[in-house]
Amino acid sequence: MTFEVAWHLLNLTKFKKMVSPLKVFAFEYTSGGGLTYQKLPYSLMHQGEVMHRALLADLSAIPDVKVITMRDSRLPALDLPHSALVIPVHGKFAQSFNDCVQAADAVWLVAPEFGGILEGLSRKVLRRKRILLGSRPNAVRVASSKLLTARTLANAGIPVVDTYTPQEALPGNIGAWVVKPDNGAGCLNTRIFSGARKALAWIETNGGDGYVLQPFVSGRPCSLTLICCDGLAWVLSCNEQRIAVLDNQFHFLGSTVNSITDSTGEFDRLAQEIATAIPGLWGYVGVDFILSEQGVVVLEVNPRMTTSCAGLHASIGCNPAELVLGLLQRPAGLSQLAFKAVAVSVDVGAFDGL
Repeated sequence: MTFEVAWHLLNLTKFKKMVSPLKVFAFEYTSGGGLTYQKLPYSLMHQGEVMHRALLADLSAIPDVKVITMRDSRLPALDLPHSALVIPVHGKFAQSFNDCVQAADAVWLVAPEFGGILEGLSRKVLRRKRILLGSRPNAVRVASSKLLTARTLANAGIPVVDTYTPQEALPGNIGAWVVKPDNGAGCLNTRIFSGARKALAWIETNGGDGYVLQPFVSGRPCSLTLICCDGLAWVLSCNEQRIAVLDNQFHFLGSTVNSITDSTGEFDRLAQEIATAIPGLWGYVGVDFILSEQGVVVLEVNPRMTTSCAGLHASIGCNPAELVLGLLQRPAGLSQLAFKAVAVSVDVGAFDGL
């Protein structure tokens, strides 16, 4: 048994004996001070805000939960109940984060995977013996890498887009190539080129390290919103994504939550296969895929909240954060979930600089 799993099991026992209120530290990296010494990038910050506000609203609506959060002092104040504790961050991010973890019973992280940020913060939470309301660090490590995710899923027989490093031999019969950071977030620095030569030239010009190449797959860009626990997965929504291309770069504009129905159970099976292939996925998990003429082709797995979660509560008619907290006591109860989902649009705004 690994250190992280042992502490997780110990903390589940602790949770069951816990008196109310449950103190939950709900942390979002870009708006919560993670970039306190940097300029706030519009796209990442705005999408982070969308997720953070949805999470805070859902947690605040749960009886006997007290919310703790951090806020970059450059941003407008949050409209939260008086019982919530908001820590303004002017600097000394690490100290503020550690203090909030120490003050909480459980920690819910919303952070980018690049640079090992989400994995590193997850390990800090476990080292401080707090309940981690998210995927285990080893699962985050796999899902943070496009290359490692593709190889892990392919080894499990899951249809996934072929993924190559710039050093590998590329097939010559591909019309268009997508270049993206191996540890990227969303559409950040994700570009499309009409041939391998142009794609490789762009990678070489822009540093070379850390990029992967994928054949462009034609079809409908979609995503799944899952709740995972102990190798099991439940689909809460299937969403159609709105993607635009400007100057060869992809831009994420938003999604329509639960606009796609799963009449054959295909998405339920896919969710379960992914949860089995990547042990340690826990709580909110997003899966990006293309619905092509040949069927589903998985692009990536996000071991955290995604922006689609901002419309999830309204779509399914129940509190997603409450479902996640329920995993600590009664994960089997999710199998009895029944709701009539409605389509809800989530918009994340314009492109950077436009």
